[in-house]
Parts: sequence; structure tokens; C-alpha cells
Amino acid sequence: MPSLHAATINGFPVDNATVPVAHLKRAAPAKDSIPALDAPRFLPASEITQLEDSDHVFSLTINGETRAYPLPILVWHEVVNDRFGDTAVTITYSALTGTVLAFSQQTAGVPAGFGVSGILYNSGLLFYDRATQSLWSQLLGSAIAGPCAGEALIGRAGTRQTWASWKTEYPNGVVLWPNNDRAEDYEGDWPYGDYATEEATIFPFDINRRDFKTKVRLVGLVVDGKARAWPAEKLATRTSFYDSIGTRQLRITHDEAAQKTEVRDLMTGELLPAVYVYWFAWQAFYPETSIWLPLD
Repeated sequence: MPSLHAATINGFPVDNATVPVAHLKRAAPAKDSIPALDAPRFLPASEITQLEDSDHVFSLTINGETRAYPLPILVWHEVVNDRFGDTAVTITYSALTGTVLAFSQQTAGVPAGFGVSGILYNSGLLFYDRATQSLWSQLLGSAIAGPCAGEALIGRAGTRQTWASWKTEYPNGVVLWPNNDRAEDYEGDWPYGDYATEEATIFPFDINRRDFKTKVRLVGLVVDGKARAWPAEKLATRTSFYDSIGTRQLRITHDEAAQKTEVRDLMTGELLPAVYVYWFAWQAFYPETSIWLPLD
């Protein structure tokens, strides 16, 4: 039976948190203040005219079907619960850390939808599963409080790229789009103002390293418990190269015009769940990360 004096934030018990409770910050007045999308609507790419070519989308391909999730829509929801046939997935976006990641929609062996908790850890999104009310960290890919604390989610690899490049690459793909009766909900300005271009952050974070300025963009990946980061500025000078994390051999390809980076297992060709991320967030979550830098 929970203690009558159990510590809670936005109604979520955090007594068994695997991270310092003092570092959990309430960023919204209540859970679901930012509404997750549970019944996403998609339109053919050819019908989308409102996106700018420079807008970014998150592209996910499962069972041969490719869908795009525009960041200008994701920023208003942060969590999208979707299905590709029998495959349930959750797409998550945190504008504060610049990260988009997809996960198999499963907790403790039981499929469950996810919602937005309104709580942050190191400025990073914490979402919750509706089956157990556990809190999950997007950048850790695991639960940090609740009945599922310590359990990990299964990542789904996708790519972040410009709308111009995606609609050219996937002319038969479909795009997440608001229902006609809610289109006005998305007409406001970017809710975080100039956050992406300013050095300052809104919420605190752990400072472990100062290799780069706060919002330098990198591509990050964790393989077999080891983290690695590739600075986006350095990737701009490379189209394809090889790297390794531990014993895993990797091939990295980069298309600067498309703002698209793919990290694949060299032996299998498998696309791995790399993520675009601000440096401040990556070093806060992965202080032991290694950093790739070109030799020339």
C-alpha cells in the first residue's frame, strides 16, 4: 500500500525514482496538459501544402510503410500513439532537448498507450504509460519511476530530415496531419519562441562536461550501453564514413542538404536509432559519451 506521505509530482509517485527526485521539474500544471495524439490522421504527401521545405519531419518505416511526423505538429503533442497494422509504436518529441525518438509501445509485456506527464528530467521529456502510470525518460529509453522503474523500452529507428527531402524520397508516403476541425490549434507561433537559436535553456540540467556550447547539435547513439556523439557541424563535411562503438562496426551517411544522418550496423545494414540532440542534454544523460571528430 502506498505511503500516505508518498512523494508525488503531477500525481505520479516518485518514491522509487532511479534519478534524483530533486532533479525532476514540473513543467506543466498537470499530466496530459499537453495532449498526446491517440488516433493520428494521415494524408498523402501530395496533399500537404502547408509545410515549408525547410521544416523537419521524423520518418518511420515499418512493415514496408513509411510515415512522416512533422515537427511543427509534434511540438504541440510531444507523444503520438500509432499503429502500423498490428505493430504499436509511440513517437516522442522534446523540443527542449531537440530529440525525436520512437519506441515499441509495450511496457512490462503489456501493450499500453502513453501520455505526457508534464515533468522533465534534465530538461528532457518524461512520458507515462497508462497501464501502470510509470514515468519514462525519452533520452534514457527506460522508466525512472513507478512500477516499471528500471525497465527499458525497445527503440524504433527512424530518420529526421527536411520536408523537401522526405516528399521527394517518399512520394507515396503519408503524413501526420491534424483533423480539419482542429487545424486552427496549430496556427500559433512556435511555442518555445527563439529557444532553438538561443544559448540559454529554460530548465536546469546536470553539467558534467563542457566540450561544446550548450546547444551545439549532435547525432547521438547508445549501443551496448556505450554512448557516442557525432557533431553535426563536422558531419557537414562528410557524406559517408565508418566508425565503431565497442565491437560494433558502423557506417554513417550524411546528406547535408536533407539534414539527414543515418547510422547503420556495417555487418547487417540495420538502421540504428540515432538521435539529433543538443549537447547540453546528451552530456547530462551520458556523461561518459565518446565524441567522434575527423582526423583532418
